[in-house]
Amino acid sequence: MPESLNVLIDFLRQQNARQVVVLADANVQALYPHYLSPLASFFDCHTMVVPAGEDSKTLGQAEKIWHELLDKQYDKNVVVINFGGGMVCDLGGFVAATYKRGVRCVNIPTTLLAMIDAAIGGKTAVNVEHVKNAVGLIRQPDFVVPADLSFLQTLSTDELQSGFGEMIKYAVLFSAPLFEELEEMDVLRPERIRSEWVRKCVGFKESLVAIDPNDLRERHLLNFGHTYGHAWESLCAAQGNPVPHGVAVAIGMLYESRRLSRNGIMSHETCEKIECLIRWHFDVPEWDEQIVSLLQSYLVQDKKNQAGEVGFVEIAGIGNFRTFASS
Repeated sequence: MPESLNVLIDFLRQQNARQVVVLADANVQALYPHYLSPLASFFDCHTMVVPAGEDSKTLGQAEKIWHELLDKQYDKNVVVINFGGGMVCDLGGFVAATYKRGVRCVNIPTTLLAMIDAAIGGKTAVNVEHVKNAVGLIRQPDFVVPADLSFLQTLSTDELQSGFGEMIKYAVLFSAPLFEELEEMDVLRPERIRSEWVRKCVGFKESLVAIDPNDLRERHLLNFGHTYGHAWESLCAAQGNPVPHGVAVAIGMLYESRRLSRNGIMSHETCEKIECLIRWHFDVPEWDEQIVSLLQSYLVQDKKNQAGEVGFVEIAGIGNFRTFASS
């Protein structure tokens, strides 16, 4: 049995848990149908499977889960275990935070994106009409199972890229040495992802969440690349050509870096370094005036906006964030 599973069982027993509901998407359930089977020796377990992909992150899917929880007569003592990537952590966290006005929640991240970002910090949400995370709330998970990098071996290229995009974001924000190590990686493969990189990214996020758990100020720094990235992700979804979240963030970082360079906040050399790393691992579309116009309708819907102004993170240099500003 994986050590991470022993850790989970110990936590649940300490919590005097009796009923456990596992929420997984279809892909994860097919790949790891027996991974959580040992839980049945200790707890009353039930598994719910939702279709894989961002299309499941909706109020309609949340309602289906609420109905099943009610049909099974689960009370406030149930523990919801989100077993999967960012979509499952967001959806399952939202369900757990709202069912019976809140039940306990555990995240088991199976993607790089979830390991370093989505499983941590308590942001839960669903999408509405292709608008990312339009409805949600912040509620910290009761426990996040430490990352098991063996899960990365079954990730698709898109999913691995998605997590790597967020990893680049952490390096740009907090660590020039980490950025330099990422620059040295010629090919992105699961076995090339170092456990210390994951631990550093988790540490960066946890430190900001501790300072600003309700996402009121300092934590906004983690949105670098997300203003343009979320808009691009929403536009692509609306056009029937969805892109993974972290890939959209990487593209967003490139264009936000260009914006910072044009405004004299980031040096041209720093912008080029960021763009070079992103272009090495991602296919970056060129945004013409028509695309920029289409993106505008999603930019004005961004949840970070204040007083009608679109919010951006300002980065002076790699490992040297400046502030969060509206413009």
